[in-house]
Amino acid sequence: MPRYYFHLRSKEQFIWDKEGVDLPDPVIARGAADKAAAELRGGLLHESTQVCSWVVAVTDEGDELIHVTSL
Repeated sequence: MPRYYFHLRSKEQFIWDKEGVDLPDPVIARGAADKAAAELRGGLLHESTQVCSWVVAVTDEGDELIHVTSL
């Protein structure tokens, strides 16, 4: 099963996902990124008054970018 990595990026920081997750295909990985972003976005709205621009960047085992979604 392929492994996908979910990195977090803002203007000031880049947080590498060094472990990754085994998922059946890129479509499932995109859906997982969108779901995680929605959950994080909801939590951030309640905890922060500052606007912070983060994205989730999904790469495959070959380090190819397959999806980007905004928080």
